[in-house]
Amino acid sequence: MIGKILIGALLLTACFGVAEASLGIESRGQMESHASTNTVHEAGYTRIGGIAQWLQIRGDDRDNPVLLWLSGGPGFSTIASTPAYSKWEKAFTVVMWEQRGEGKTFERSGTSVAPTMTIDRMTDDGIEVAQYLRRHLHQHKIVLLGHSWGSILGIHMIRRRPDLFSAYIGTGQVVELERDAEAAYPLLIQRAKAVHNAAAVKELEEVGPPPYPDSPKKWVWIRWANALDPGQDGRETGTQAERPAYIMRGAMFSQGLLWNAILRDDLPALGTDFHVPIFFIQGAEDRLTVTALTRRYFDEIHAPQKQFIVLPEVGHLAIFTARDAFLRVLIDRVRPVVLAPRA
Repeated sequence: MIGKILIGALLLTACFGVAEASLGIESRGQMESHASTNTVHEAGYTRIGGIAQWLQIRGDDRDNPVLLWLSGGPGFSTIASTPAYSKWEKAFTVVMWEQRGEGKTFERSGTSVAPTMTIDRMTDDGIEVAQYLRRHLHQHKIVLLGHSWGSILGIHMIRRRPDLFSAYIGTGQVVELERDAEAAYPLLIQRAKAVHNAAAVKELEEVGPPPYPDSPKKWVWIRWANALDPGQDGRETGTQAERPAYIMRGAMFSQGLLWNAILRDDLPALGTDFHVPIFFIQGAEDRLTVTALTRRYFDEIHAPQKQFIVLPEVGHLAIFTARDAFLRVLIDRVRPVVLAPRA
């Protein structure tokens, strides 16, 4: 889910409305919350990486572990899906961050941030967000969840500052995008034929197999990979009219600037020794970040603890299409690890 890969996957979130008032963060001195309870329902801007960036923080008990969700895209927010994740807020304080070039952050900054749209700068931003959350929510460490493009960003963050995080969860976990695409293409053709989608077969065969270095051909692969994801039934997953214009502008802006860097980024080359527990939760039918490749990467990883979980009958969008099963893994596998007494 990178470039339009990732936007397409996140178009699924458009079907949910946003039920959240805009509350200032540093612009009003601090984020507001429900003072009479231990819940936290906050949203607003704070200064991250020299610009105002939008954070949403929601949970039923602020003593729960804090889960920072790095969305896919780049540039496409998950905040519109908030109502669908109310169950998650019982076990975690869920933080959705509209990254540089995304959502309300893009609405505020516009294209002025173009020179800073790099993986390195956004890694620094993510680290600043984690540090802010530790202070603001009085938590020792943060649980980091990266989906697709967010899984690239997440690996960079835990390599740079493992001391900030109690665990890393990758889903739709990228390994190296060109290799992912090459492995995914024949599986996608197979899927299109299995569901008798003649249009998908025709278009995919016309563009041929990857690599697609900055070629319009990549959008055909990305579009059909998302449309054919189990649970999508071959349908497009949203329209521009269903979301504010600045969201789509931000997504296209971010993808245009980051695509080549994402295509070249090789996560195993960064090293496979980690100092935080690692959890990979993959859809068995992923046709974007093929589960077999992700497993091969996982097998090379050395970490204090690691677990590889495959969710059956779902694909790259498992975090959306199998929300309850995904949450069960978080509660049964991840939460005990992050709540274990520190040595």
